[in-house]
Amino acid sequence: MKKVFELALLLALLLTLASCGSKKSPTGGPEDLDRPAILSSLPAQFGQITNGRIEINFSKPLDKSSVTQAVYIYPPVRNKKISVDKSTLLIRFNEGLLPDTNYYVTVSTRLKDIRGNALAENQTLVFARGRLNQLQLSGTVSFEEEEDASLPVQLRLLSADSLNVISTVSRGASYSLETLNPASYLLRAYIDKDRNNRHDPDREPFFSASVNLRHSQNLDIALAYSDSTRPVMKLAQARHQREVEILFSEPLAGYDSVKLQHLDTGGDLPILITSLAGDKLTLLTEVQEAQEYRVEVRGARDARGNVTPVDRADFRSSKIVDTTAPTVLSSSPRNGTSMNTLEPTLVIRFSETIPASALKATLKAAESNAEIDFTLGGTNTDTYTFKPTRPLQNYRSYVLTVTAADISGNKLAGEYKLNFLPLLRNR
Repeated sequence: MKKVFELALLLALLLTLASCGSKKSPTGGPEDLDRPAILSSLPAQFGQITNGRIEINFSKPLDKSSVTQAVYIYPPVRNKKISVDKSTLLIRFNEGLLPDTNYYVTVSTRLKDIRGNALAENQTLVFARGRLNQLQLSGTVSFEEEEDASLPVQLRLLSADSLNVISTVSRGASYSLETLNPASYLLRAYIDKDRNNRHDPDREPFFSASVNLRHSQNLDIALAYSDSTRPVMKLAQARHQREVEILFSEPLAGYDSVKLQHLDTGGDLPILITSLAGDKLTLLTEVQEAQEYRVEVRGARDARGNVTPVDRADFRSSKIVDTTAPTVLSSSPRNGTSMNTLEPTLVIRFSETIPASALKATLKAAESNAEIDFTLGGTNTDTYTFKPTRPLQNYRSYVLTVTAADISGNKLAGEYKLNFLPLLRNR
């Protein structure tokens, strides 16, 4: 009996030693931590939704319960069905789609695979019903804190009624949102430092701006931390007899009213034109006659919503008569260059504020001298835009001719001619 007991003990010891060298995970292998990723779609990106059906293929089988709150479609489609077949997300539209409209399908990080791993970041795929719209919104990205420049920026393009259109991530000093429909949008950007998929105003920088997109245009993003500092006037000065310049402590988003008052008589100096550019407010006035003036600005507000109810500053008038003619500082495109579009937006920037009534411009085809209609952007400013009302001809030269004068009647030295060539190669 003793030998049997010793033999059983030895056998148990050998089994224990053998198992020590081959320990396995209770699940039978290493834990699955790989995130699902989009591999392809049918139709492909920018393709036509011809049969009211979209398939998006992922790298791993998906958790069906996570899909409902993870997929956003814009423009909204009420009658639709979203389902999952293993690693494929299926979208079926059961109603007619809008003609010549881009449709945006955003898959958010709420989507998970069957192991609970979430998509790494929000992704938006673009499809078309009819003509693919190709408007672009782009610009630079600046950071209040330099160390934030290396972090990814969460971009949200929302409709005017705050519905999600595009969710994406930008990296570096610029961004570009392409293939957009003409519409009014709200662009929001923030850095998700704690990776909780929302903006925390106490510790994360933020940007928000509205844009009415009717042609491709620039909108620069300035990421800043929230604060409660109100904008105030730093300096008010008369540059000459008909111009007053006011500098603020930060760029303004707007103001309610401004007036100039004679300190000796109490009367007002008529303001003919106001022009706000960043932290500078320019006032073009009747000729200053009194010695001392007071400027009063009500409702000055910054981009973060901080408002100064009323702010005042005093300054001495100027006896300088303005005899300096305005000049053209820059143009877009540069004179004599080509543009990769048939629907360009031409930009002219002057050295000073130009009254709209003193600006004259014509746009003509260089060969035929045929005049082209355009819309004018900007009023009483130093920067004007010119947008042809119809597409221009490819490989045909055009000339924008501009004459201008300032508030004192000083004229631009001759006509300014901007020569350019629409050169659209991808046709």
